[in-house]
Amino acid sequence: MGNVDDMPVSDGEGVERRGIFDCDDAYKTPTGTDFKRLFQSGMIVLDTNVLINLYRSNGGTRRDTFAVLRKLKSQIWVPHQVLSEFWRNRDLPSVKGHHRAKARTVCGAIDKAYRSLSDATDRWLADVHLEADDAARKRIGDYGEGIRNLLDGMKQFIEEQAENDALDGTDSTHTDPVLLQLEPMLFGRIGEPLTPQGHAEAVEEAKRRAQEGIPPGYADYEEKPDEQAAGDYIIWKQVIEEAKRIGRDVLLVTGDIKEDWWTPRTAQTAARPRAELRNELRSMAGVELFMLTPSQLLAEASSAFKLQVDERSVSDLASREGVAEIIPADICRVILESIEASHERAMAVHEVSGLKERSPYNVAISAALREELSDRVCAMGGTIVRAGVIEYPAIRNFVLVPHKSPVAGPSARLTSQRLRAVQELADPSQETLDFGDESSGNLVPVVIRYTASPNSGIESVVAGTGRFTGAGQFDFQSNVRLL
Repeated sequence: MGNVDDMPVSDGEGVERRGIFDCDDAYKTPTGTDFKRLFQSGMIVLDTNVLINLYRSNGGTRRDTFAVLRKLKSQIWVPHQVLSEFWRNRDLPSVKGHHRAKARTVCGAIDKAYRSLSDATDRWLADVHLEADDAARKRIGDYGEGIRNLLDGMKQFIEEQAENDALDGTDSTHTDPVLLQLEPMLFGRIGEPLTPQGHAEAVEEAKRRAQEGIPPGYADYEEKPDEQAAGDYIIWKQVIEEAKRIGRDVLLVTGDIKEDWWTPRTAQTAARPRAELRNELRSMAGVELFMLTPSQLLAEASSAFKLQVDERSVSDLASREGVAEIIPADICRVILESIEASHERAMAVHEVSGLKERSPYNVAISAALREELSDRVCAMGGTIVRAGVIEYPAIRNFVLVPHKSPVAGPSARLTSQRLRAVQELADPSQETLDFGDESSGNLVPVVIRYTASPNSGIESVVAGTGRFTGAGQFDFQSNVRLL
C-alpha cells in the first residue's frame, strides 16, 4: 500500500485538505526509515544490470551483494523481461569473461606504452646525434630495462588479480557459481511473460511513448532497434502490473542512470525517480516508487541489517554508476561559479558596446568562461591540456569542455569540430606520450552545456559525461543539472 502519510486528508465533508506535498511535482527525500520499511514489506525489483554485475564484480563485491540479496530474498521480485535480458547477455565475453578481457586490454596498453617510450628515446638519441655514444645508449638502455621490469611486475599483478576475480565454472549452468546462488534465491519470484500479442502491443506502445519523450526507455531508441529499445518499458509495464496485484510500494534497484529513469542529481539535490514514473505508478497501482542504485542498496542494507559490507564493495559498484556522484561536487561548484563570473564579465562588455543586434556578449562569455574555469581549476591543483588549438582545464582526470547552447537543458547527442579535437586528446588508442600531470589516455570529457543571454541571464547549466561514437560526435550518458 502507498504511504498513508502522503495522501490528502478529507475534512469530513468530502473536500480534501491538501498540503505542501500534495502535488504531482512534489517529492520527499527518502530516509533510512523508508528503506527499512521497504526491506521488510516492499516489493524490491531487480533490474537486469544488477544480475549481470554479479559476473563483472570482483570477488569481495560479489560476496557482499549476495549477502544483501539473501537478506532481502522474501521481498525480491524480478520481471520476466529482466530474466530474458539476463540470459541474452550472460554469455557475452564482456560478461562472463569480464575480468580476463579487461586484464588483456590493460596489459596490451602497457606494452604499447613501452613501445612508444622506446621509440621516443630512440628518436631522441638520433635527433641529438648520440646514436654512436655508447655511454648515452647504455644509460638509456639501463633506464629502459628498469622500466620494462617495473611494467612486467605491474602486468603480473593485473593478471593475477584477474584470475582471482574471474569466475570458474561458468561454461556449464550446473557449475556456474552465480547461477548456483541465484536459482534458489529467485525461485518463485519471477514474473509471468507477456503473451505474444501483449508483447507486440507493448513494443508499439514503447515506441509511441519514446516519440513523445515519456519515460522510461526513450533514450534507448537512439542506438537500439525497436525490439531491444522497448525493454525498459516492458520491465516498467510488468512492474506496474505486479505492484497493482500485491499493493506494495516498489523499490527498483537499477544501475541504469540515464535520464529516462532518473531526475539527475545536481550540486544541491540527490537524484530521484522521474516524477512521471512516480505519478504513473501511483495512478495505476496506488503505491509509491523508490529507486536505488546497486551501490546505494549495499550501503542502505548494510546499515539496516548491521551487515559488515566492505566500503570497497560500495565504491566498486559506484564506479559503474553515475547517480551517486557523476561529477564531484567541488568540480560542479567551480563550473557554476565560473559561468556566473563569466556572465558578469560578458555583460560588462555588452553594456559598454551599446549594441543589441550584434552584441559581443556570446564571444565575451565564451572567452571569459575558459579563463575563469582555467584559473579556478589550476587553483585546485589541476592543469591545462591542449586539444587542437584550444586549451581546456583538467583536474582528477576530468577535462572540462564548455559549450554554449542555444537551447536550454540536456540533449542526447552533440557534434562539433571542437569536440573532435577533444576526442583525439582523450582517445586512449592514440599513440601519444604525455608526461604532464594528467594522462591524456585517461581523461574523461565533461561537456558543459550552458544557455545564457544579455536579456535572460543564465538560463541553464548542464554538465554531462558520455562517450564518443563518431568524429566529434559525443553521446551523453550521464548529466548533472547545475542550474
